Amino acid sequence: MQFSIIINTDGRCNALRNTLESLSLLDYPSFEICVVNGPTNDGTRELLASYAGRIKTASCQERNLSMSRNIGIALASGEIVAFIDDDGLAEPEWLRQLAVAFEDPCVAGAGGIVYDHTGCNVQYRYSSANRLGRADWARETPAEVYNFPFSFNFPYVQGTNSAFRRSALEEIRGFDEEYEFYLDETDVCCRLIDAGYRIRQLPDAIVHHKFLPSEIRNEHRVTRNRYSVVKNKIYFSLVNNRSHYGVDLVIQDALDFVQTQEQDIRYCVEHGLLAAEDLESFRNDAARAWRVGLTRGLSGARRLLQSDLLAKFASSFLEFPRSLTLEQRRTFCFISQEYPPKPVGGVGRYIHHLARSVAALGHHVHVVTRGEGHDRLDFEDAVWVHRILPRPAQLPALSGGVRIPQHIWDHAATMLSEVEKIADHRRVDCVYAPIWDCEGLAVMLDGRFPIVTGLQTPLHFWLSSQSHLRSNSGFMADFVAPMLALERRVVEGSTKIHAISFAIASDIEYAYDVALRPPRLAIIPLGLEDGSEWPCVQPPSLAPGAFRLLFVGRLEARKGIDVLLAVAKHLLPRYPHVHLDIVGNDKIPGPRGIPYRKTFETDPDAAGILDCVTFHGEVSDETLRGFYRACDVLVAPSRYESFGLVLVEGMMFGKPVVGCRAGGMTEVVVDGTTGLLAEPGDAVSLEECLVRLIEDAALRSRIATSARERYLENFTAVPTAKQVAEILCDAADTASLGRRPDSPWMLKSNPALPAQSGGWDRLDSVT
Repeated sequence: MQFSIIINTDGRCNALRNTLESLSLLDYPSFEICVVNGPTNDGTRELLASYAGRIKTASCQERNLSMSRNIGIALASGEIVAFIDDDGLAEPEWLRQLAVAFEDPCVAGAGGIVYDHTGCNVQYRYSSANRLGRADWARETPAEVYNFPFSFNFPYVQGTNSAFRRSALEEIRGFDEEYEFYLDETDVCCRLIDAGYRIRQLPDAIVHHKFLPSEIRNEHRVTRNRYSVVKNKIYFSLVNNRSHYGVDLVIQDALDFVQTQEQDIRYCVEHGLLAAEDLESFRNDAARAWRVGLTRGLSGARRLLQSDLLAKFASSFLEFPRSLTLEQRRTFCFISQEYPPKPVGGVGRYIHHLARSVAALGHHVHVVTRGEGHDRLDFEDAVWVHRILPRPAQLPALSGGVRIPQHIWDHAATMLSEVEKIADHRRVDCVYAPIWDCEGLAVMLDGRFPIVTGLQTPLHFWLSSQSHLRSNSGFMADFVAPMLALERRVVEGSTKIHAISFAIASDIEYAYDVALRPPRLAIIPLGLEDGSEWPCVQPPSLAPGAFRLLFVGRLEARKGIDVLLAVAKHLLPRYPHVHLDIVGNDKIPGPRGIPYRKTFETDPDAAGILDCVTFHGEVSDETLRGFYRACDVLVAPSRYESFGLVLVEGMMFGKPVVGCRAGGMTEVVVDGTTGLLAEPGDAVSLEECLVRLIEDAALRSRIATSARERYLENFTAVPTAKQVAEILCDAADTASLGRRPDSPWMLKSNPALPAQSGGWDRLDSVT
């Protein structure tokens, strides 16, 4: 059977865009989308124009949901029409699970579970209503027993997750346009049951209702204008009564209802959820609602779907196109404890880009990340983002006596638990996790899901620049030793390995004494969506003729911040027009437990240049883009980078970049062409690079042009996403064939890769 999905929208352009993206990922073979736009001019018309030829559209000039729904029914050509709100998000199985209900020809309406704005708590499961419009939302089972004409109670489905047989809707003449909103779908279900049809309430077919602000409710999800609520309640009680109640009982129940509404408004006013004037407005609205509701309800005259409307919008079925066939589409989970909108480091940033880019190919993508405050599920840029609070978990006993730090296992086990929940709804083809903090450890040990581990800078390489921690015997024994063993185990046990540079693959193979070779190993550089023209927040302006140097990263020794600040003390007095912007977490303890920022700001040798150095701390993505756009040179003097994402970001903005001749940075920057490379940890060579770029405008211009070209040729998002999707699919296929990763400790070197490039000692030298 074919579905027509109807979205009635008004003033929610951004939410509508998200809803449409969720529908593009439905796994049902045949459906069309019909959008009826309301009177608010907020960019929705332009959004719908971008879907020209793919969806049907119409306009409703009144802010009346039932009228808009009737226009949607007239637009629809499918056998079944399914309604979802413009702040609703459908899970991929939605239509397929709704379709099961309509295999019974007696079923005219069906609906599934609705989750609230958190995405994790049920807003609606099963409910019934009586002839006074009073609902029972506490039901634990479907109200199937009430599926007979003129029943005292009857099952109904919530409007944001409801589907109806189109022929049955036309038979009862659609929605009653007396209901601007509130009780509209309840009335339809009541009339369908009275016409001899059945309503089916399903245990699945999930929709997430974000319950966004609108003309009806405020940012606290509180309904402000309750005229329609009161009027429609009175009207419903009269037109659907069917002699179950006398008029006196209808009136008394309505009086009780109005009193309850007033009490609710009083509560909201007292708790700052509504303004004091909203109470007086309610009293005036209630008085008018009584007059109109009684008059129209007692008249018995309904405002129903007209045949001329059906004729006006009649059209053929418009199949919604998908970028991948259902057979090609896979489900991937990305694990990352960091994810926007909170400030993130390199791993969180590249997972963000990678997840969105893989989703743009047409795959189902879930990101499982660390939550704050409470669990939450959101749909962002075609990616389902699960923000989950870590739960305490029992530590497993590992062979070889390897211990797992409790907080590491709590996070990893919580991530696995959420992947399991996703797998309850749809097959999870593969999981992707970074090596840092062994986030995929529980998934790898569990063994049910293929896992690809991304190789970035591991603990062993990070530790090399933390001399104060290496001298802490307790820290080394309690945390470092077990974590290094766990990192090795994750590398050995993963289905596939994604190395983001030749350098990191070679260095990890040497330092961890593990075998990394194709086809289990794939070397794919990171790619970024081109954000150079995205909206940004410009940094504070400087004096005319000022020259901006920009550093982006955590203020720690591995990022070379100590070297840069030492250079600044010599460089800035020579070039007073140069200003250094430092963006990133500046609260990390340094070698003596004091953050580098504080050490610098209290250094007498830096007193004369403090006005030329600004520490900005962690900033939003929009602000960071502003710094990239405004700078003249980006400097990233890291002692080691597995790749050097910040350098790619600078090149994306067409900026000359300065890195170091270490790790993956040599694969990102072509020295002298797209940037300059200093020696890691060497203040003299770093200063020489900066001086060259400060003094030579022509060199800066040539490098900037070449940097942008190199980004476009080598580091854009789509090629990377396609290659990563391929290894995720390969991992899934490998697991389905029962092939296991290479046995542990097989190989000490890989001739297919360059010799170890970082000069790192082997793992056992730091354990």
